[in-house]
Amino acid sequence: MVNLRFLTAALLSVTVSKRIAIVGMGAGGISALKALLALPEEMREGWEIVAFEQREEVGGLWLPQMDAPSPPEIPETPLYPDLRTNGPHPLMTIPHFPFPPETPLLAPHDAVLRYHQDTVSRFGLARYIRLQHVVLCAAWVGNSTVGHWNLLVEEHRRATTSSLRFDHLIAAPGVNRTPRYPDFDGRVEWLVTGKTIIHCIYFRDPRAFSGRNVVVVGGGPSGWDMVRQIVGHARTIYWSRDTKEENPLSPGWPSVPGVLDKPRISSLAGGIVTFKDGSSLSCVDTLLLATGYDLRIPFLTSGGVLAEVDGPQPADELTTNGRYVHPLYEHTLSLDPTHPLGTLYFVGLILYNPTGMCDYAQGLFAAYTIADPRLLAPRDELYASLKARERQILAEGFDPAHYGHKVGYGYGPTSGHGANGSFEDLLVDYLRARGLTGRPGIPMEGMNYTEPWRVESWGHGLDLLFAWNAGEEREGARAWNMRWTRGRRTEADYAALMREVSEWWDGEKARGGETPVEEA
Repeated sequence: MVNLRFLTAALLSVTVSKRIAIVGMGAGGISALKALLALPEEMREGWEIVAFEQREEVGGLWLPQMDAPSPPEIPETPLYPDLRTNGPHPLMTIPHFPFPPETPLLAPHDAVLRYHQDTVSRFGLARYIRLQHVVLCAAWVGNSTVGHWNLLVEEHRRATTSSLRFDHLIAAPGVNRTPRYPDFDGRVEWLVTGKTIIHCIYFRDPRAFSGRNVVVVGGGPSGWDMVRQIVGHARTIYWSRDTKEENPLSPGWPSVPGVLDKPRISSLAGGIVTFKDGSSLSCVDTLLLATGYDLRIPFLTSGGVLAEVDGPQPADELTTNGRYVHPLYEHTLSLDPTHPLGTLYFVGLILYNPTGMCDYAQGLFAAYTIADPRLLAPRDELYASLKARERQILAEGFDPAHYGHKVGYGYGPTSGHGANGSFEDLLVDYLRARGLTGRPGIPMEGMNYTEPWRVESWGHGLDLLFAWNAGEEREGARAWNMRWTRGRRTEADYAALMREVSEWWDGEKARGGETPVEEA
C-alpha cells in the first residue's frame, strides 16, 4: 500500500485540479469511487482521489469481527456467522456487475464481502484506497464561497496522524454503527436487578441465550432474524413489535412457531416487563434489542460540520437527530450554506433501498456535479425540492424527521413519485436533463437507469424472501439452492429466477399452504 506522504510528494510535480476524499469503503464508498473513475478521463484530468477505510479490508458491515467486544465498546460490525441478505442479491448489485454464477438468492455474508472485493479488483479501485486510515475529524476551512476540507487522518499501522487538504468530501460512513437504545421506563431498575439488555449489534452465537427467557424487541428484518436465530436455544421467546394497525409501514412479518407475539413494551419497572396492552411478564431475564441504529457521523460532528440535535432541526444548518440528516438534496447533496454547494456529498444513508443501484446513482450525481459545478441548480431551488418531498411525506401521515432516509423504490412511504418507479432515476434523470444522456452510467433516451426487472422484483421482495426461506425449510438449503440457481449466471438468468419463484409462491398461497405476506 502506498504511503500517503509518498503519494503527496509524488503528486507535487503534477497539476492537481481537484482533490476528492471519500470516507468509508463499504457499499456506498465503493460505489462512489467507481462512479468517479467511470467519468471520461478528460472530465477528471488532474484529479487526486483518496478513499479512506478505517478497517483492514473493504466491505463495511460485511467484513467479519467474530470476537465482538463487550459494552460499552461498540463492535465494528453487527455481522454474525449465520447472517445473510434479507433480500435477493441481484437487487443489491451495481449496474451490469452481478454476483458470481449460482450464488444463492439470499446470499451468505461471505459472498457479499467477496462481491465488494471483486468490485474493487475488477474496476481497479485498490490503488486509490487507504486501509486502516481513520478520519478523526473533517472541518471546512473557509466561507460559503471558497475554502477547503481539512481532514485529520490517523494511520493505524504507523501510529501517525496527518492533516490533509481536499476540495470535495464524500461521506459514506454506513448506517449500522451506533446502536439505538429505547428509553424504557424502569430501565435502570431492570439492570440493577441483574437482568440484561443487549443490542443485536453484539449478537454472535445463539447458544449464548440457552436457558434464558428472552423478549426480542423490534418488528423489522433484524427482529425477525433474531427470533429465528435463538428459537431453538432460549427457554422462552416473546417478540415485541407493532401490529400493522399501529404501524402501517410494518411489512407484516409472520409469527415464528414457538414464539409468542407481544405488543410494544411500556415499562420495565420492578424487573417486570409490562406491555402496552397491560399484560406483563416477570420471568423474563433478557431483552434482545433489534431497534435499529442512530445516524451519527462522528468525524463530521467533531469538525463542527454536522451538529447532533435532540429537538427540531434548523432550516439551514447541517444536523442529525439520529434518524435524519438535514438539509440534503435527495439524501445526497449538502445544502448547508456555510460551505459551497457541491463540496459535501453523502452516499449510502438511504434505508430500504436496492443498495448498489442506489449508491451508484448517488455516486454518479456526485461525480458529474464535481466535474462540472454548473450542473447544480441554485441552492434555493434544490432546497425547495427538498421541502416539497418533505411535504409529500407529511401529507402521507409521516414526520420526515422521524421517518428519515427510507426511500426504496418510492418517493415517500406510501406513494410513487413519477420517476419511472425508482428513487435512483430521480438523480440520473436530473443529470440526463442537463445534457448528459449517453455519458458513462447515464442511459440513452427511452431507457431507465433502473431496469424494469429490478423494479418488478423489488415489488415482490418480501414474497421472495419468505418463499426462499419456506423452500429451504421444506427441501433443505442445499437441495433448494441447487434446484433454483444451477446454471444461473447473468442478470437475465436471475431476473427469470425471481419471476419463477414469485409464481411458485403465488401458487403456494393460492393452495392455502402459506400465509400471504403483505408488501411493505
